[in-house]
Amino acid sequence: MKKFKMIILTIIFVFFSFSTIFSAMSVDEKMLLQSIAHGTDFTNVTPYPVAFSEGLEVYPFFISFSNDFLWIISGLFKTNWSDLERGLYLSDSLPYVTGFMGGYNASTLKVISGAYFFDPFLTEEELLRQKDTSFDRNSDRYRSTEGYADPSKALFIHRVEMVLFERLRLSLNELKLIGGKYPDLSDANPFGIFHNTMGEGYSNSMLGVDFSLIPVKGWQLYGQLAVDDFLVPETESGAEDYKPTALAWGLGTRVVRKKEHFYVSPKFEYYKVYTWMYNQWLPYLRYTAKYNSQEIPIGFDYGNDMEGFLFGLDIFNDRVKYKFIIERYLKGEIDLETPYEDERKKEKESWPGPYGKTTPFFSVSFSFEIEI
Repeated sequence: MKKFKMIILTIIFVFFSFSTIFSAMSVDEKMLLQSIAHGTDFTNVTPYPVAFSEGLEVYPFFISFSNDFLWIISGLFKTNWSDLERGLYLSDSLPYVTGFMGGYNASTLKVISGAYFFDPFLTEEELLRQKDTSFDRNSDRYRSTEGYADPSKALFIHRVEMVLFERLRLSLNELKLIGGKYPDLSDANPFGIFHNTMGEGYSNSMLGVDFSLIPVKGWQLYGQLAVDDFLVPETESGAEDYKPTALAWGLGTRVVRKKEHFYVSPKFEYYKVYTWMYNQWLPYLRYTAKYNSQEIPIGFDYGNDMEGFLFGLDIFNDRVKYKFIIERYLKGEIDLETPYEDERKKEKESWPGPYGKTTPFFSVSFSFEIEI
């Protein structure tokens, strides 16, 4: 009986602890939608310390500190850096992240940085691949027998965000995946934009751009672009066999209206994810993270080689939130399990995808949150 009580108490503790996390996280998305209803823009980065008291706060899974200008959050939490339901370079596709993020807030200018650390476990086959330097002759350890194979995988992201005239938000983001080498201070430097990206075997960079425009009160237009690789044939013709253009973009529009005690927000979004997006020849430099041995894209939830649309409906107030989503995509033949040396990669006209014989993908989902 005593053991049973301990189990019940543990379940209650975990439930309320994660409720604390989710209530702190969800306020940010609500704040964005409420701002749109009032005709002003708000950051799409979550978590953002609008829900935290000034000073140091300690929660079961993370701590936070904020004042008028600076803030930092450290621990285990859920994150999302996108207006889109399915973010393209860092989204809530991941169940949670472990690390820290923080920033500087000067009203119309925000500088935000994050560092997230992922499970470095590799299977025996993946470890052999990680040590194999023969595929990438640009690697500085090309002639090495080990390559970069330290058990480490970390993502650093730096962002500059501007809000113009209260209705136009623009952001420029750099994401840098460091794998097979333990990160150092130069990797974590928020001002070290796009360094260690040429001729190295442990770094994979991605460019992220997003915008949000509120033409009139209660109506938002938004979009996002993620660029992993962009091949310029005139200068990189020799790289066509192994370095395809890999990018993803999404556009969306939503309306936010207040109806009595609820905000109601229907939205429509369109996505294009190139065939070889998120893929890579080295396991530690692939834009994925492992959770319970399952590999999940850090960006678009469903992976690569897809094109389609999403219709969503958000209904919420201070206590509850309901979300209804309908999605339809065309999925190509290439997925994240496809070996990067696959001969089909040489067909550059197919890089935008979806490649080959496509399969329709349809999804309907409903979720709700109750804040305690």
